[in-house]
Amino acid sequence: MQTSVRTELVEVLPIILSKVEGPPITVSPAEGLRQAQPERTGDVPPRSTGRLRLFLLALPGLLLLTPFLLAVLFVLRFSFSADAQSIQGFSLERYAGLLDPFFLRSVVLTLKLAALSTVICLVLAVPVAMLMARVRQPIWRRIVTSLILLPMILNLLIQSYGWIMVLGPKGIVNTLLFNLGLTDRPVQLLFNEIGVLAGLVQTALPLAVFPVLGAMRAISAEYLEAGASLGAAPWRTFRDITLPLLKPGLIGAASIVFAFNASAFAVPLLLGGRRVQTMGVAIRDMISPMFDWAGAAAAGVALIAITVLSMLLATWLSARVVRATPPQGAH
Repeated sequence: MQTSVRTELVEVLPIILSKVEGPPITVSPAEGLRQAQPERTGDVPPRSTGRLRLFLLALPGLLLLTPFLLAVLFVLRFSFSADAQSIQGFSLERYAGLLDPFFLRSVVLTLKLAALSTVICLVLAVPVAMLMARVRQPIWRRIVTSLILLPMILNLLIQSYGWIMVLGPKGIVNTLLFNLGLTDRPVQLLFNEIGVLAGLVQTALPLAVFPVLGAMRAISAEYLEAGASLGAAPWRTFRDITLPLLKPGLIGAASIVFAFNASAFAVPLLLGGRRVQTMGVAIRDMISPMFDWAGAAAAGVALIAITVLSMLLATWLSARVVRATPPQGAH
């Protein structure tokens, strides 16, 4: 009896188990990993929370910029004033006065000096940046950096008087030219465009060096080694490899230097006097002797517009250059 029951159980048990277990279940590795991990809620912040954090991080900077933005808005409103010394009414007379030939000459002279000083600063910044990029010792790197930053540390008044001692009628340059027999009278190097240009280049050179230095350090040494291994001369390596890769840094440096020198006031006034009427000097004359504050505000708005347009143009050119330049390491 027991033997027959056991025999029937042995025969029926596999059939029952096959019906209970069913077909085999297949799970992909990714699905299995997802099911194995416990569900986590609250780890990923919502998008609104991320925006709030970003706004809170930017809030101190916005608060610091607020007074400057308010000052620009105040100058903008003053430029449309009908009265010359107070904000009253609304008039476009001040902007119409900017079309005066005298002020247009100031605009042209300002743009010319800013463009020339920008070109000279870029020409000088490239070799200086190459020198700084090759310096490896920390002590020498600090010394070179300090020398480059010296024009930004010294007061503009001290620098201008230094240029007067160098370029004056009895200065170093005229004394050297007279001793060499190259001239029998002092050469006029002050209170003209030459003296102003020298001062602008000196004060703005650090602003050109460091953007170019950043672009220089980003160039991979493998490119230069590849050019040398293919037999390229150092000048051709610089022209065909280094200079194209420096374009973003050069454009950024040019925009900074141009905007800085276009709005310069102290250097043109001290080294150019009344003979070099840049926009900064013209605005100063509108404020002090002429007491045309609304006209000065309109001229200031025009100067701001020129500076902003130059920065936007530089940003657009830099973006185009970056898109056109293949990433380093791509073959």
